[in-house]
Amino acid sequence: MRVLHLFSNSKWTGPAEPALNLCVALRRLGVEADFACAPRSKAPVNKVVETARDRGIEPLLRLRLNKYKHPIDNLLDTWELNRILKTSRYDIIHCHLDNDHRVAVGPARKAGIPVVRSNYEGEGFTHIKRLSEFLPHTAWLIEPSEMALEHDATTFSFPRARMTVVPGAVDVERFDPSREVPDGRKWLGISPNAYVVGIVARMQTHRRFEDFWQAIRILCDAGTDAHVIVVGRGTNQEQVGMEPVRSLGLEDRVHFPGYIEGENYVGMLRAFDVNVYLVPGSDGTCRAVREALAMAKPAVVADRGMLREIVQHGETGYVCDGSPQSLYSHLHALSQDRALCRRMGHAARERALRRYSLESQAQAVQAVYAAL
Repeated sequence: MRVLHLFSNSKWTGPAEPALNLCVALRRLGVEADFACAPRSKAPVNKVVETARDRGIEPLLRLRLNKYKHPIDNLLDTWELNRILKTSRYDIIHCHLDNDHRVAVGPARKAGIPVVRSNYEGEGFTHIKRLSEFLPHTAWLIEPSEMALEHDATTFSFPRARMTVVPGAVDVERFDPSREVPDGRKWLGISPNAYVVGIVARMQTHRRFEDFWQAIRILCDAGTDAHVIVVGRGTNQEQVGMEPVRSLGLEDRVHFPGYIEGENYVGMLRAFDVNVYLVPGSDGTCRAVREALAMAKPAVVADRGMLREIVQHGETGYVCDGSPQSLYSHLHALSQDRALCRRMGHAARERALRRYSLESQAQAVQAVYAAL
């Protein structure tokens, strides 16, 4: 089976790594998965192209694949994709973003090739008018959650028989708590015995950090030796992070290492005792939560977006209303019972191995291809 994956962006953001990882995992299963992405980038380095090569995939760079609709470039991409499909015998085209979906439908129909679309919005597609152009010409929808499936099936009258929920995957070999990685606590000067609450999120005004800081203030006042690690940055980090931390007197408890990549990122996740997630951001599938679960870290999450489908309440963490008191209650319970925290972490790792591995995701997608 030969499948052409289209990715219309040059930025290493959102679904870039999940789409590329899927191609790598599909190749391990024997699927000839080719990956086409934007050849040009405003950044000095096109990280999508370079990462694809690092992972053993030479990307197809014959298409422009802009992130947004461009009349001339899209027309040129349509002509070029027609030529590609005439000379290369693909069985399926797999689209990952709106503009590559827009480009693909015409040439695919002309060549008689089915189009598969992956959705990376945890609650379902939000650009309803835009998607209404493409979905009637789509053979199958791969959804990240039951919530998204129900939304899209109802909103677009899309046949449920041609929809499948495939949970987002993470590299469970990379995010393995038994691996030797940099010591995040040592880097930040945090005691090995401290109770560390971690959060991975861009510091934006809608992410409800104010509730989190209040919960941490209550937790510290209760006598817990609690420390917080915030992995991420943002244009509003002073307003959302630094200023409220100072006003609450938490400067010695809260650490801002910023945006971290590579092994340092894995090491920082390992430094957590528990992971908190309040509001889904640009990645509606909340990949950071699944990465922390794979690292055997229980999660305390607000019941927003698809988070309730990722965290099993009382087993791999807690799902709460996101208020300061509810966050404090669950964080305090885990701080007082470290054995419970470890048991939940073990259950989180086991669930990640079963449900969120790249292999299980690739097998589910391969089954969709086989059905088509």
